[in-house]
Amino acid sequence: MQYIKTIAAALCVAVHTSPLSADMSWDGFYMGVSLDAARTNASIAGTTTHSRKSESASVGAYAGFNRTTQKGLVWGGEIGPSSIESAPNLSGGGLCTSQFSGKVLITPRLRAGFATGNLFLYGTAGLAITDAVVRPASSTDKDYAIGVTYGVGAELGLGNNWFTRLDLTRTDSGQSAQIFNGQTRDTIVKMDRITLGLTKKF
Repeated sequence: MQYIKTIAAALCVAVHTSPLSADMSWDGFYMGVSLDAARTNASIAGTTTHSRKSESASVGAYAGFNRTTQKGLVWGGEIGPSSIESAPNLSGGGLCTSQFSGKVLITPRLRAGFATGNLFLYGTAGLAITDAVVRPASSTDKDYAIGVTYGVGAELGLGNNWFTRLDLTRTDSGQSAQIFNGQTRDTIVKMDRITLGLTKKF
């Protein structure tokens, strides 16, 4: 994903060229839209024939609420859905055909960090709820997986309650004891995401 460096460079330029605001407020409710670049590794544990790696871009949205302390600590909760791209079916290893498919990833999470001027640097952690799982291709069940998401990010105040952000996160949402052609295997689903967002605070 070569555009990752371009996005990161653009944020660095914005930080250095945007005027600082001593009275920048991070408190309150906000909503935003995002562009997500994802690299996904979805596989069945113990086999290489059912390992798929893919790169994709998708759009998402989010909403949350921040609180700020007098010492510059900013913390709050956020939830947001984003779309997921399915990967090709794979066969072999005596496990018949497996698929990785789904449509949505929902991440209720916490953010906490420190703000100085118009720049907010934070860590984030929470849950990852998704219908994108590794399953037998013949399965008609609608499975959901609950995993974890964690990472770091930076948010930049643009003025008039508008903000932009860059998130670097990892999502782990594999499942244990899944049945493939009569064999019990764990599945591994790891997604590394870079998210560029535009936020409006109300």
